[in-house]
Amino acid sequence: MIKNSVLMKRVWKHKLFYLFMLPGIIWFFLFSYVPLYGIQVAFRDYTFVGGFTGSPWAGFKYFQQFFNYYQSGDIIRNTVIISLMKLLIGFPMPIILAILLNEIRMIRFKKTVQTLSYLPYFVSWIVVVTLMQRLLTPYGGPVNDLLGSFGTDPIQFLNNPTWFYQMIVGSDIWKNIGWNSIIFMAAIAGIDQQQYEAAKIDGAGRFQQMWHVTLPGIRNVAIILFILAVGNLMSAGYEQLLLLNGPATAGMGSVLDVHAINSGIREGRLSYAAAVGLFQSVIGLILVLTVNRIARKVSDVSLF
Repeated sequence: MIKNSVLMKRVWKHKLFYLFMLPGIIWFFLFSYVPLYGIQVAFRDYTFVGGFTGSPWAGFKYFQQFFNYYQSGDIIRNTVIISLMKLLIGFPMPIILAILLNEIRMIRFKKTVQTLSYLPYFVSWIVVVTLMQRLLTPYGGPVNDLLGSFGTDPIQFLNNPTWFYQMIVGSDIWKNIGWNSIIFMAAIAGIDQQQYEAAKIDGAGRFQQMWHVTLPGIRNVAIILFILAVGNLMSAGYEQLLLLNGPATAGMGSVLDVHAINSGIREGRLSYAAAVGLFQSVIGLILVLTVNRIARKVSDVSLF
């Protein structure tokens, strides 16, 4: 009782802070926890008439259907390959951008670069893919025209297996690098400036300050974000793959997200799609727990 009284007094003392938290808590409850009730669809023969509770139980029938599907191995492999490439190549890019922006001393130029790097995040994938089609087309596109001025033959960048991974990873980096760099910029801003002054007194140049002060200063944030990013290893992004994948690249671009969308929306197999989505989530959870444990042992930094 005494502990509860102390807790309530503390909550009342900081009531404004808890009030600010309230919208976030409500949002998470409505959109992250309430939908968990629908997980049972993966274990039922779902019908619109029966609904969540009236449809008959099906056990692991839809999981078995997915793993017995003749393309399930290819779909899982494609998802892991694309997600790994995005993680290994795309994850360091916002860190590099944040460090480079931190080194720019011309405030107006710095803000211009920041704004231009943030803008693509707010553009939908449909617009991005349309832009790519206009820019990269071999029939009068500016990129191929520029290459042609150097004597290079026109290149079919899109719907081409040779350039498929480059287009997927490159467009993902272009779209998200600015937005993802915000957290690292905030982490850099929180570094004690006295550390830079001490490094200068010791004779450290700009690169040495970056290496010995900036990078260690954002290390914990980078580890936390990396752990969270690993949780999306089984999710390659359905919008991008749905739009950029064509008949010529179908063998490389068929991923779990698109397979679940096609099964659930186009074919009306909601239980099967839910089973595929649940499989992705369970693997993502296992990966987060595993990497979190490794990070805690190696660096003493972890989510929990």
